[in-house]
Amino acid sequence: MSIFATWLLLAEDGDAAAPRVYKGSHADPEDGDPRGGWVEVAAIPNHCHPAVRWQVAPSDGLPVEYLRLSVGQAAEPSSSGLPGQATVILDRAQVEDLHETLGAWLTAEER
Repeated sequence: MSIFATWLLLAEDGDAAAPRVYKGSHADPEDGDPRGGWVEVAAIPNHCHPAVRWQVAPSDGLPVEYLRLSVGQAAEPSSSGLPGQATVILDRAQVEDLHETLGAWLTAEER
């Protein structure tokens, strides 16, 4: 079981539409481009703080200051084609969602 809780998921079955598939640096993104892959923002909730799990009062206080950002590429090949590289295209609404989520994470006293 993961200690991370998802704050935002841009994916087919997520909070908002999946990102657009990256067609390469030579191609202009277009509204009709296929969607695939995902962007996920996750954080460790206060009740999963390592100090809490070990029943020790955290010396630096809550919350845990780590954020997990996952980006996955659609299954169909992209022009990047490099192993371990995932590239997606976000539209303005998705960037606004990501910005809002990151800002909320930065200012949260409890996660």
